[in-house]
Amino acid sequence: MAVGSILETERSEREEAERNRHAVLLAIVGAVVTTATLGFMALAQLGDWVAAIGIGGLIVFVGISIGGLLGFLFSVPRILAKDNPSPTAAAKETASRTKTAAVNTALKRERLLGSNTNLERISEWLTTMLVGVGLTQIGSLDRAFNQFSDFLSSKAQVFIIDGQASAGALPAVGPFLLVCGLVSGFIFFYIYTRIYLSPLFQYVEIRLSEEIGDLPLKTDVPDFKDAAAMIGEASMSVPMAYTSVADELSINDSLEIIKNVLYQPQGYRNAITLGNKLVKTPAVKIAYYWYLMAAAYGQKFHALRESGAPEGEQRLARLAVLDAARKAVRLNSSFKTAIAELADAASYDNDLQDFADDKDFKAIVR
Repeated sequence: MAVGSILETERSEREEAERNRHAVLLAIVGAVVTTATLGFMALAQLGDWVAAIGIGGLIVFVGISIGGLLGFLFSVPRILAKDNPSPTAAAKETASRTKTAAVNTALKRERLLGSNTNLERISEWLTTMLVGVGLTQIGSLDRAFNQFSDFLSSKAQVFIIDGQASAGALPAVGPFLLVCGLVSGFIFFYIYTRIYLSPLFQYVEIRLSEEIGDLPLKTDVPDFKDAAAMIGEASMSVPMAYTSVADELSINDSLEIIKNVLYQPQGYRNAITLGNKLVKTPAVKIAYYWYLMAAAYGQKFHALRESGAPEGEQRLARLAVLDAARKAVRLNSSFKTAIAELADAASYDNDLQDFADDKDFKAIVR
């Protein structure tokens, strides 16, 4: 394994461990807050100064909970819209110019799993509303604190002073404890979300928007590199020459190699061999893979037909073409047009020219 691949693997493992650590820490904080709240609630059921500590702790942790929720809502990262073209998308488009227009259209229509942005929307609505309402009610804060003190004075009478039930200093310190909890919870969760949870949000977005073709190829990589080197030498293809010495190949890279192999003399043989090596990989979930396999078996069927091969061999090649075309269309119906174009004998890409009048083939692409 190349040094670059080892370093990349170690970096990925460190990043994953860091993400897991922050997620676990958040769970621990939640468990501690919940346990402490229950503990203070139990203390509040007792009497005298023990109950006062319990009530004071409850006030602080209620403030921390509310402040933490507000801090989280105010710091939730906004997910950028994916509808606008990005530099990456533009680069992919440029790299795909050699494909037919129909294939380009079909690939663009591939449906990716999108993230649910309700949390971001709710966060935006609530924070806007809270700021607006807060500004209009800021003048009544003193009255609210007085009401809270009165509530503690009448409901938190845990002391007996001169034979009379009393709340002691709780009515005076209660509002301050609440404010301390609010501020502490807000600051902690705001900073924690901004620094540690935001990367987790970004990681989730990357995973959801990641295409199957971008996954690393883990099967028979040397064989694909050898094929890329052969193409690079035969056709003076710089991209293929670069691919042949890359530290890591993606599934998209392997499909690009198969596509280029199909343009070599008798290339369908090597294309089918390479394609079969991907059968146990996520490539089988990509319509373009089956499109290429249909083209490869189409070339094989044409060669068998031209050479007068036995009917049994021709029948197997024909069934392979129909099976690949059917799977491509099942994964992405937009490939119907692209596959149908391969049956045009006058076209440069006429791998399926022998299927122009095939009833089963027409039923697939119509």
